Amino acid sequence: MFRSVFARVASSRLTAVQPLCQRWYQAGPNSVRMGNVIDIKGEPHIVVSRDHGGTARGQAVIKLNLKHAVTGIKSTERFRNNDTLEVLLLVQTQYQYLYSDGDTVHLLNMQTFEELTMDINTLEGGKDKLPYLEDNMEVTVQSLEPEPGPLSWRLPARHTYKVKSLVDRIAKDRGTTYVTGTLENGMQVQIPNFIKPGENVVVDLTRLSYIGRA
Repeated sequence: MFRSVFARVASSRLTAVQPLCQRWYQAGPNSVRMGNVIDIKGEPHIVVSRDHGGTARGQAVIKLNLKHAVTGIKSTERFRNNDTLEVLLLVQTQYQYLYSDGDTVHLLNMQTFEELTMDINTLEGGKDKLPYLEDNMEVTVQSLEPEPGPLSWRLPARHTYKVKSLVDRIAKDRGTTYVTGTLENGMQVQIPNFIKPGENVVVDLTRLSYIGRA
């Protein structure tokens, strides 16, 4: 069924399916990001990670680690720099995190007040980012409409956390000395040594790095 929705039709045969066919854009393998959903042989695959896979016939090879958006089956595809991929356009909806139950998170749509459950394995960036999830945090759910529906969810680009303690001092960077700060969620981030325990700092949740004081 999914394949039929994304069938490509000749210009002489354009039908009511055309708006659905326009739910994608073209990009090179170096441009796709983690969390993007790409069309592989008519099937939706979530990009889990991207690596450089060496060379083939003198050209660089990009390796994409993928997960089927419906079945969850993992796979690896290799592309050359000049290959073109079709990136599906997803619906972005804001939800509020409620609570976790085993491998499931419960989210609330603040517009409709409908509750949605998502598997923790569909979190963009993987389970390593779960400790940064906090009560009432706003998250974004990506969906492919009309089906298969919600595919993945991600944390906000940045969030404020309280520093619980400081650990060792490390090398200076442009005159600023950084130390290892432990946040109240137990995670560690490199922060300037002028930050004291009890202060709030803003953390980049994409790079998991310090941005500034809150």
